[in-house]
Amino acid sequence: MNMIPQQYQRRNTPAFTAVSYFALAAGLFLFGIGVYNADWQLNVKGYYILCVVLITMGCIVVQKVARDNTEDKFLRQDNPKHKMRNTAAFTGMSYLGLFIGYAMFFIGLYNAPFELNIKGYYIAVVLLISYSAIGVQKVIRDNTEDKEIIGEIEYQRNPQAYTAAKEPEQVK
Repeated sequence: MNMIPQQYQRRNTPAFTAVSYFALAAGLFLFGIGVYNADWQLNVKGYYILCVVLITMGCIVVQKVARDNTEDKFLRQDNPKHKMRNTAAFTGMSYLGLFIGYAMFFIGLYNAPFELNIKGYYIAVVLLISYSAIGVQKVIRDNTEDKEIIGEIEYQRNPQAYTAAKEPEQVK
């Protein structure tokens, strides 16, 4: 007998989803405002923008790789032939890319002739961007998986109604 759960609990509330996107947008906006208003040469502004892009992308990729690898380890316990989604080289490169992004940022900031409060501002904003980039990637993945699971549940409950709702209307 096929047991269909009565209700599926989504992993992320709409509020958490919205806050995740808002935090990332706010962090990137605040960093952009700080760089735009700084009295730096254009190459220095470009350097810090490049560091933030590398850190943001690194956080997203590392979160994806870490989650894939954890899920794949559990899947391999049930099926030893399960193929890992990420190679060891890709996993290492994702962590290395994030490390390089942070190293570039913090070395540049350490050697910059800024006052401590300005350095603290940039560190705080980069940490906000890092955390929220991981959160946004998690939210996107969870919400996509939840949508697929809910679709499967609805199909199992009433295949005819679900199929009819998904089919495009026929043209006369």
